[in-house]
Amino acid sequence: MSPQEFLLLNQPRLSHPARTLYYLHLRRQATQQLPVLINYPELGRALAVEDPSVPGGFSYQVTARQLTQLFDELIQVGLILLPNSPSAGAEHYHQQYVTLPLIAQTTAPLAQSAFAMHTEWQPDSQFTGLCQLCGLIDAHYDEEDRGEFIAYWLGRPERFATQHQWMLKFAKMLKSRRYQRRQTENVGYQQTSVTTAPNNSGEPSQRALEMIAHVQQLKQGENHE
Repeated sequence: MSPQEFLLLNQPRLSHPARTLYYLHLRRQATQQLPVLINYPELGRALAVEDPSVPGGFSYQVTARQLTQLFDELIQVGLILLPNSPSAGAEHYHQQYVTLPLIAQTTAPLAQSAFAMHTEWQPDSQFTGLCQLCGLIDAHYDEEDRGEFIAYWLGRPERFATQHQWMLKFAKMLKSRRYQRRQTENVGYQQTSVTTAPNNSGEPSQRALEMIAHVQQLKQGENHE
């Protein structure tokens, strides 16, 4: 499953039967972007759930009208397209063809070759979706962020990772930095007085503490891999 499919399937407005219809049935029949013929009786049987307490009975079944509503949900979020019907809301979609536009965008980043960090490294087009999967809504970064990340891993030439894994490490670094920045800002708002005198106590500065915390988190990440 591609990151785009995962994000759309987790839309709050998408019902669980609609997710099941897409992932367990339509997607299994689709080959690349070839159309899939909709068969209501077949899909109705596939979605039905038998009731073990009632011989021959069902605890869940869908009507033709409910199937149409499920297809409408999938069309509205962009998981399926109707080549011969440009909009959702038809009376029914029985015997019509649908395409699944996102399955052709599925990539296999984990099958890529591992490599050591280099000075020209940068995230690819999958980075935004990966960030969202990690809970990092804003995937923006500047060259200072990328440069510090590269510099850190250039000092560890024995470490090899795929492009997907490097992007995951980078996303985690950005997420950690932003969390620490918010924590620092929250503490700053709560202070009633601020001293401008230099730090002569021998204690590490706030910037040093942030860098130490970041390195510790990266090391913990390495231990978990």
